[in-house]
Amino acid sequence: MAISLTVTSTGLRVRLTRADPVAAGTRGLDVPFGRIVGSRVMTRQDAVASSPHLPCPGLWWPGRLRTGSWGIGDRRQLWAVRRGSVVVVVYLSGRPFHRLVVEVEEPTRMHRRIEAALLHSKTTAARQSLRGGPRVTDARCDEGS
Repeated sequence: MAISLTVTSTGLRVRLTRADPVAAGTRGLDVPFGRIVGSRVMTRQDAVASSPHLPCPGLWWPGRLRTGSWGIGDRRQLWAVRRGSVVVVVYLSGRPFHRLVVEVEEPTRMHRRIEAALLHSKTTAARQSLRGGPRVTDARCDEGS
């Protein structure tokens, strides 16, 4: 595998190997649970269909290799897929990436591990607003004031 995807106590750790760091412009990244929206398993074909077609930087060989950064701005994605037909897609909030698309040996098992760890993190850690504003607990309006 050209990628190492591990679930840690604080989030996900993605590490690229071989020539993939050169293509992606990064050796990998650590994603805290606060940025992870969710994950799912999908076919490579469906993942490519819902992906930007502009590598920035990235390498591809149709049906064999798609690695690196794809798209710009809010649609930017990190891909690390070789010949796999089924991939794990992790949806993120914030930047630099909107989603991670990775090939792992057991995609369904990895998806379940990510979702279980994400659920556990939501029950054990305080979540903060993505907008950074104060948390509103009761938005009632008083009449007659």
